[in-house]
Amino acid sequence: MDDVTTGPGNLAGTGVYAARDFEAGEVVVSYELTPLDEAAYLALPAGEDLFVHSYGGRRYLYPAPARFVNHSDNPSCYQDFDRGCDIALRSITQGEPITIDATDETARELDTFLDSYQHALREGAGKLLAGLIDRDASLWLAGRAVRGRGAFVATVFEAGLVSLSEVEWLVGTGRWEALCSAEADTVRGRQHQTMLLKVIAGNWQIVYQHAG
Repeated sequence: MDDVTTGPGNLAGTGVYAARDFEAGEVVVSYELTPLDEAAYLALPAGEDLFVHSYGGRRYLYPAPARFVNHSDNPSCYQDFDRGCDIALRSITQGEPITIDATDETARELDTFLDSYQHALREGAGKLLAGLIDRDASLWLAGRAVRGRGAFVATVFEAGLVSLSEVEWLVGTGRWEALCSAEADTVRGRQHQTMLLKVIAGNWQIVYQHAG
């Protein structure tokens, strides 16, 4: 925290600023994410949910000051998700805002969700798959419509999905909703698949899927 300070910004009225000069490639902000189950998420104080992100179908709470690093179309830093830090893209002078491109974060959320989704299907992991699907989700598969998490999971496993390719995402305003279009390879051949995801209780969930 000695290297950066907080001040006015767009995340709960707060932003992060350089407390010294940084060279390109230096770690500016480091953080360790806190995993949350649904009960812990629901028990968060008011406003804390703003700092929760979902990776691989699991919720994580960002700590301060990393949670207050604002978005910019011309950011001063990039996120190294593996190391848990924001790294200077260029020289940063003392007093300059510390910013990132938040669309990279959303892209990682959706990519890791899809990785978990495909892993659950390949491994026949019903519990993992169920955790990625809303309890009231609807599925349309080859002329058959089902509703509810249990029926959804059973029907998707019956389809025998192997992998997804040609994946395209359309992210809604505010990043709380996303549409996935992909080609699905199944044991019965290839079919187009569309999934609508929403952030529910801090976690990305499939609310509607159409395949075939």
